[in-house]
Amino acid sequence: MKFKSLLFIAFCFVSNSSLASSSTLECVYKKYADPEGVHVTKNEFILRYLIDPDADKVYVSGNNGSNEVVKVPGNDRVSFLEVTGTGNVMVTTITNTMDTVHSRNTVVFGGDLIPSQFYGKCTAK
Repeated sequence: MKFKSLLFIAFCFVSNSSLASSSTLECVYKKYADPEGVHVTKNEFILRYLIDPDADKVYVSGNNGSNEVVKVPGNDRVSFLEVTGTGNVMVTTITNTMDTVHSRNTVVFGGDLIPSQFYGKCTAK
């Protein structure tokens, strides 16, 4: 388990695509914040990141389907940027200790902003 986490971190922080096979990172979010405050999720919110080092691409899979995301490496963390078909921006940041935050900047028809931020933990699969 720890080896898989280290393998994931090596891929995310080094842009070299020398890793041999795809892997999945599963992030489980149990708390979230919105304009009303911080809450515990009623149902687990799970995002899965499929990492394809051969193609140097990452895909997110969640409750609304799958999309390619942009990998933004940093010191002791990696972030994934997703822009939905409607132009909403979602950002997930994962630290080297596998803590994670997922931020949604959703604007609905009519221009109303529905911000939310989810807090959780990731594991390499």
